[in-house]
Amino acid sequence: MDVSRSAELYDVEAFTPGFMEHLQRSITASQHTRAHWPSQLDVAYGDGPAEKLDIFLTETPNAPIVIYLHGGFWKASSKNDRAFPAEAFGPAGAIWISQEYPLAPAATLDDMVACTRRAVAWVHEHAARFGGDPSRIFLCGNSAGGHLVAMAAATDWAAQGLPADLVKGVTTLSGLFDLIPLTHTRANGWLHLDLAAAVRNSPMFHLPDLPCPLICAVGEAEPPEFIAQSATFAEVWRQKGHPSAYLPMPGLNHFSIVTELGNPQSPLTRAMFEQIGVAT
Repeated sequence: MDVSRSAELYDVEAFTPGFMEHLQRSITASQHTRAHWPSQLDVAYGDGPAEKLDIFLTETPNAPIVIYLHGGFWKASSKNDRAFPAEAFGPAGAIWISQEYPLAPAATLDDMVACTRRAVAWVHEHAARFGGDPSRIFLCGNSAGGHLVAMAAATDWAAQGLPADLVKGVTTLSGLFDLIPLTHTRANGWLHLDLAAAVRNSPMFHLPDLPCPLICAVGEAEPPEFIAQSATFAEVWRQKGHPSAYLPMPGLNHFSIVTELGNPQSPLTRAMFEQIGVAT
């Protein structure tokens, strides 16, 4: 495979003119949310310096919980930039948690997946501390975060002494689910994937055993490879016998789709509200 050509297929920044405007919109809105929304910030779920959660509260008692993982090609961005959806999900009656995780190249994908699983287990154990319902935990993530939440959904929770159906639903935004093609891109300069690691960390080859609803969203103005991976993953999930909704978003790109989570009337947000079982 032509490495330079393959790299172009996944280069969302080059594909998206003005992408920094969308990123800055999320950053600015999240700064506002972190400053005023009732919350518990920088809560440790593990021993590592990046193993932190921002928990945004709701007035609804015993509320469902959404754990969100940011994108950034596994090497950039921060939980601090994904606070703003709390202003849509909180009034609907859900707790919004923005999770941090260690980034490449210092951390491997195995490390990131392990941290995500650790965070989900911590949230289940400590949900009562912040008014959450441990039996209603949902996962959501964009891009690299979409990959990580899909991996977490396939965890054998029972082997950890936790409910086998701990994760009640998953939403991915522009995720990557088959990482084998990335071994031929410059992203592997920081991911350091060999074939075994790519397969081990590809959600396409690791699906939940128990039924778990999936919303697989992607912008129609994204690189074709991102669209194809989401469409294929949604179909593979459906073939496994799990509820699966493929949600292409007209006019949205890899970055603007994230800002939809701050709009309670967006088709994406409304689909998540329905999955979670809160007011729409």
